[in-house]
Amino acid sequence: MSDPGLSLDEETLSPDIFNDVDNMTNNPVNSDDSSSMLVDVTEPEPVDDVPEWKGVNMDEIHKGLGIYDCQELPPICPSSSHIVLISLPLPARGTPKPYPTYQVEKWCQDYVRMPHSKHSVYPIDENGTRRCRNRWEIIQESLLQNFISTHQLENAILSYNHIYAQRWDFTALHHFFSEVLDEEEANIFFEVLMPKMVQLALQLPVLVTGSVPLLKRHTNGAISLSQLQIASLLANAFFCTFPRRNSTNPQSEYGKYPYINFNRLFSAYKEGKWNKCESVMEKMKCIFHYFRRVTSKAPEGVVTIQRRYIPKSDCPKWDEQVQKLLPLHITSKGTIETEGTGFLQVDFANKYVGGGVLGLGCVQEEIRFVICPELMVTMLVTEELDDTEALIVSGIERYSKYKGYSNTFKWVGDYVDETPKDSSGRRLTSIVAIDALYFTHTQSQFNINNITRELNKAYVGFVGCEGSKNNLPAVATGNWGCGAFRGNPKLKVLLQLMAAAVAGRSMVYFTFGDTNLRDAIAEMYMHFVKHEINIAHIFSLLVQYQEFASTGNLDFYRFLYNRSKIKSFTQHLNTNIHTKISITKEILKKSKSINNGEKRSFQLDTKKYPEMEEEKIQGWLTNIDEDINSKRKTEILKEEYIDTKRIVEKEQIQSKDNIKKKEGQIYDRDSVEKKRKQSLWKISEDTTQTKTIQECRLSGLELLDTKQDLISQYSDSGCSDSTKDESHQSMKTSTDTHNTYKLIQTLGENSIVPNKNESPTKKSGQRKISDFFQRTN
Repeated sequence: MSDPGLSLDEETLSPDIFNDVDNMTNNPVNSDDSSSMLVDVTEPEPVDDVPEWKGVNMDEIHKGLGIYDCQELPPICPSSSHIVLISLPLPARGTPKPYPTYQVEKWCQDYVRMPHSKHSVYPIDENGTRRCRNRWEIIQESLLQNFISTHQLENAILSYNHIYAQRWDFTALHHFFSEVLDEEEANIFFEVLMPKMVQLALQLPVLVTGSVPLLKRHTNGAISLSQLQIASLLANAFFCTFPRRNSTNPQSEYGKYPYINFNRLFSAYKEGKWNKCESVMEKMKCIFHYFRRVTSKAPEGVVTIQRRYIPKSDCPKWDEQVQKLLPLHITSKGTIETEGTGFLQVDFANKYVGGGVLGLGCVQEEIRFVICPELMVTMLVTEELDDTEALIVSGIERYSKYKGYSNTFKWVGDYVDETPKDSSGRRLTSIVAIDALYFTHTQSQFNINNITRELNKAYVGFVGCEGSKNNLPAVATGNWGCGAFRGNPKLKVLLQLMAAAVAGRSMVYFTFGDTNLRDAIAEMYMHFVKHEINIAHIFSLLVQYQEFASTGNLDFYRFLYNRSKIKSFTQHLNTNIHTKISITKEILKKSKSINNGEKRSFQLDTKKYPEMEEEKIQGWLTNIDEDINSKRKTEILKEEYIDTKRIVEKEQIQSKDNIKKKEGQIYDRDSVEKKRKQSLWKISEDTTQTKTIQECRLSGLELLDTKQDLISQYSDSGCSDSTKDESHQSMKTSTDTHNTYKLIQTLGENSIVPNKNESPTKKSGQRKISDFFQRTN
């Protein structure tokens, strides 16, 4: 049996269970086998004359400060929403002491049900009699023995999980010790490391004296605990001791939590999927190496786990955000965990944090969890993440080097993490877990509801704590949700940039060897910055693009380039549209009702009006770009416009005359309106122009007509001289609207309307309607 008095504070490092890949050069077989892994397959060597990064330099990202001068979390302060399981202040040296000094146990749905609880009982059959026994006693008896094989370990684990004896599979564990490790390495594990792991697990009641709260959905809460406490919890997870955490029923008590017991990892072996199983073997190397490190010398740091929830109603209104994009550094080299030092590092998470780390998964999140195994404790306490929730973990330590990705992942060797600590004993490494949506149909990610969800998710992760919002580090991220979740990298980087700008953070983006993506993102970013395009404008472009996404024929970034260069339709008016609307509303309030049957309702939304105008002109331009018109149709449009212009000018002259009439005189609006509409309908019947152009022209005339009616009401109401001045201002508004028709006139004279019976061939000297709109260079 293992010595129960073995101290975890011994500084003699246990012998290596397996050799580092870096030291395997003397064996030609191993050298050949590992040579393909010396470079990550997703990260090719850069060309010497091509810069690896674009955007702003790292000095600007760091704001001229040191790498660790911007801290993510404030110092630890116990509260009702922040449970601290260590005694404060921290000792100058050594591991933090547990808090409280005595055992406190809470066996309920709001706390982790601990394996050593007196309430954790297990049914056993003894001499033909069935009775319940304290489960912790069975665990101690089963683990305090001399193990010499994995089959013996399997029997021990099943002794306190016997209801799963026919369902649990330990094939991967057996394969690791029989095929991956040689006999000498296996003996080292069972003789040296295994007894220490058992002791670490059985010390749980001494190391964790307080009750560990669950971080439940739609709550804001935090837990701070020591690295040694985490090591003990993970040792218990390895031996599968946590009660009620094994059910696969989604309606069970922990059905909305990730799996924490390691039985799923032990069974992650498929005969027909050896390429995936090989990465499982490498993940096991990382985990055993972690236990070797923490049982040789107890870690002395502290880790804080924080769940952040912002109700959807409190998330930003993205169509109202006036912030510009903040500095971006984009590079094709490096990784988030290495070159992202000192930044808020993004974990491309599953909504069940940890994803497939205890299964066949081996992509970004799973790799980060095995090289920093302390992250696995989040799987014990974190319920499924909702759409506006994120998880932030600060203080974790990295223990392993690695190469490759997914099926090519390899454990390389020991990693010494020299990241400094803050005043609360936490390493200055912070990770934010945000889960992206999975898209069965890739076009659906451009739906504005899905875009808003991803923006909110990123914002919740990036926003920062109240006490540190003025000194936030940059975000280190990459192709979030772009692998198995089928996200579009060009869209995802834009959404993260928008969320980071509203949260007040710069960004460092890693394309993981994709230089084409790096260049495309950098070009789009510089375009937005040069033209000072704000978040609301970008969001409006995304709203427009969702109509084209289903076709798949229009390049996303090309669409953004073209549309962002077109100024808003309302910018072509000489006065501010909001001023015009406010004057018109004031006139409407002061005017008297002439005839209730004739009075027209007049309601303008100051927010929606510019958007409506913009949508109309954008739709018009789209149709013009798609259908190139013939010269014959152009002449017809010119004639129509001349007729329309005459009608408008005639109405304006009549309006000016009517204003000068005596008070009380009622202007016969119905006759003028009837005459004008008859003229317009005559034009409509005589032409075969497209429906979109008709709607654009009539919408402008109807706006003018509405303002003309208001002026007429004012003229007939007998208002004061001051009100007359306001009426003249409204008349100017009508004149400004007429200026828009001058713009349309130019369009009509120079654009070409499509002929359905002719092929859309471009003729010499022809100009597009979009050329007449003011564009930014």
